[in-house]
Amino acid sequence: MKRTLIACPNLSLDRTMRVERAFLGNVHRSIESDVRGGGKGVNVARALKCMGRDALVAGFSAGRTGHAVLSLLEDEGIDTIATGANGETRSCLTVLSEAPPTVFNESGPDIEDDAWERFESTVTEQLDGAGIFAFSGSLPPGAPAESAARLIDRARARGCTTICDTSRAYLEVALAAGPDLVKPNLSEALALMGEHGVESMDVPPNALERAREAADALRALGPKTVIVTVGSAGVVYATEDETRAVPSPKVEVVNPVGAGDCFVAGLILELASGASLHEAALTGVAMGAAGCETFPAGLVDPARVRELRALLKG
Repeated sequence: MKRTLIACPNLSLDRTMRVERAFLGNVHRSIESDVRGGGKGVNVARALKCMGRDALVAGFSAGRTGHAVLSLLEDEGIDTIATGANGETRSCLTVLSEAPPTVFNESGPDIEDDAWERFESTVTEQLDGAGIFAFSGSLPPGAPAESAARLIDRARARGCTTICDTSRAYLEVALAAGPDLVKPNLSEALALMGEHGVESMDVPPNALERAREAADALRALGPKTVIVTVGSAGVVYATEDETRAVPSPKVEVVNPVGAGDCFVAGLILELASGASLHEAALTGVAMGAAGCETFPAGLVDPARVRELRALLKG
């Protein structure tokens, strides 16, 4: 079976903390915490590893934080190839309490042209022998607007199935590159349609209907398939032939951060085995829901994934 290559330029040191209650202007002491290497692509690889499939992650490493992230990923058994950069790898904080999660994400190290060229060369070298290429997550400051599009072009030229899960201008440019699949969340999709607002962790009313409109609109811009994730409501996917919703099963949510990355891992797991898009979406939804039940982002219990998948009808 061909391997999966994940470009995750903006690696991070992810800290998850639970407090009893969160208030602005107050000192908070955690009652539970977790620290590990992160970034959206890392979460995808982590979820795949839970399901018995390895992936190679490529990202930037900067400063002492970058060294710490790579060490943590090595301890976890997540294969990572790093390109050096100036500055400091970002840190990200998720605070869980009675209210919906609050997330603080640093922007990442400043990337100069030569650093991006080295990263792009490294990723290109790893494309040989890869069956699936995923571009996952944000980009550090200074990365070219066409960053994702350029790597998608190179992956397609080598026969890879291409998945793009980024946002803002990077996603807008990548759409025209015609990836096989793009996966924005609803906020990211609406932003591309001109509806800018706060990126909330809450699920808005009529979420699946809004996702259906967004998926159809974005698919017309180039990609073969658009899948819009809508948190606990589920997902909507649009292809040339159909637009279809897959509602999520109800679960006890511990931490919803990273659920979309677990969903992408489910897609990769099934598509790599030759399953249909609908089967892949069902497994993705089950993995996203299972990811919400764990404290750290990106972890899933395989038995729970199978249980939740059995609840979803084809």
